[in-house]
Amino acid sequence: MKQMRGNRLQLLLWFLLTGAAAAFPLSAEELQSHAVIREAARQHILSQWRSEPGAEITVLPAEIDRRLRLAQCTQPLESFSPSSVSSGAKQTVGIRCRGTQNWTLYVTVRVEVSKPVLVAEHRLERGRVLSGTDFRLEKRMVSELHRGYIENPANALGSRLKQTLKRGDVLAPGALKRPPAIKRGSQVTILGRTGGIEVRMAGKALSDGARGERIKVKNSSSNRQIEATVIDHGIVEVVL
Repeated sequence: MKQMRGNRLQLLLWFLLTGAAAAFPLSAEELQSHAVIREAARQHILSQWRSEPGAEITVLPAEIDRRLRLAQCTQPLESFSPSSVSSGAKQTVGIRCRGTQNWTLYVTVRVEVSKPVLVAEHRLERGRVLSGTDFRLEKRMVSELHRGYIENPANALGSRLKQTLKRGDVLAPGALKRPPAIKRGSQVTILGRTGGIEVRMAGKALSDGARGERIKVKNSSSNRQIEATVIDHGIVEVVL
């Protein structure tokens, strides 16, 4: 009997010293719930969209392989977005445990985000200058609109279409040429900024330009040609 107990003790010590104890299956109470992991991934995505007004968000985490048995985390689970992951309809969320046994799992989630966006009210031919009767707001799955979308009608009014759109097509920023805030030959104010100093100079636009576009302008004092960014009607900005 003593010899048998000694053999059992030696066997137990061998398992502990060699790490073979990890081979013993964990009990149900010692396993991390897959549902908790999936919910952590869902909440991570939802937190990124909470600041979006009018958005309806549905997050569907993929099922986790039932054969995957992870130790119950002794600390709150951490969630993170891998740096190489896109922001489209299919995303990946990392779930990390920094407990007694550390582990990291990547969960695939499907993200469905619906928001009101501008769509064509009727067929719109290329070259048309848009008016308020040419589009309407309609809820669409924006997580699948890889070319982008427009929410504010003011950002489309007066824009010229670069391609023909059918009724119901989403208005993408790349399909519109915004109206120029500055026209070629017009007088402009060149706003120069460096540090906390601001300088204003008179100039002349050498090309048309919409807000945010870079155009060439001529400084009226020095006759130098420079590139500047259109920031408003008749105003361009250059970083000195």
